[in-house]
Amino acid sequence: MLSLFLGTSPDLRTCPPLGDMDGRCIEVLASGPAEVPEVQLSPGLTTTFVFDSDVRLDGMTLEHSGRFAVADLGKRTLTLMPSEALRAEEHGALTVCFADGAAPACVAIRLIIHPAIAERQIWLLRHPRSVSSLEEGLRQSHEEITRLQAEFARLSAEHNAPNGLMGLLASNVVDDRGMPCRSVDVVQPLSAVLITVRISACLTFARAVVRVRLRNNSESPWNAQGAKLVGPKGEAWSGAVWPEEPIPPGESADLFIEARVEDVRAEGPFVLTLWEANGSRTVRLGRVAFPVLGAGTAF
Repeated sequence: MLSLFLGTSPDLRTCPPLGDMDGRCIEVLASGPAEVPEVQLSPGLTTTFVFDSDVRLDGMTLEHSGRFAVADLGKRTLTLMPSEALRAEEHGALTVCFADGAAPACVAIRLIIHPAIAERQIWLLRHPRSVSSLEEGLRQSHEEITRLQAEFARLSAEHNAPNGLMGLLASNVVDDRGMPCRSVDVVQPLSAVLITVRISACLTFARAVVRVRLRNNSESPWNAQGAKLVGPKGEAWSGAVWPEEPIPPGESADLFIEARVEDVRAEGPFVLTLWEANGSRTVRLGRVAFPVLGAGTAF
């Protein structure tokens, strides 16, 4: 067992199977956080720790050190025996640091005090890594994180569109020819807050989507918060609006409004009402007409 621990071949630095050695073997890895191992001690009984590399004689800390009758630290061994003054509920902590400067530089062990049973021998097997090896690992991890962040930014830019039908229209996956739609060119008076340039109204058996090309004719940004479609018989469909960014003064933008359809036979014309997020400016656009859905409509 000593030749296993003190040998120079790195391939032999591994714990043997359970039952092939006296005591217990604990492996300590340099990469990543590890659970703090627990070792059971008992008053009046000795527990010996055997390390596979030299330890620093000045690098050991022992909680409740005054309550150990024996605390013998050698170059590669440590023997502890709790005194009777150390009660079972007073668990302690042991930290041992190594002299070779490799990682892990130290190992922490939680000491469990049992009134009658102790582990008599603990073999501690360390898998060290040099500082340069750790730095190289950190560099590679940083490069991988940078690559993943760039990939995430690219995917976010490609998918900067809402879900549902208006997401298909906004991302040009589907256009007005890919579903039943009606389009009309409308120009609002120049004195209006928003000038309507074009309206496309698309209808399926579950959703209604309105695409409105707007120009902000006011002197302040205009940001739509919500929308509603009201039909000639009083039927009302509330809709979500995208994008959420405001339309700057003097600029144009496409707004997409998607609503859940209650009755696909309600063709309109509808009145589309858009209201502002932080203000009282409400815009009403009339004569929004949807196409007639036939029995053969696939969408």
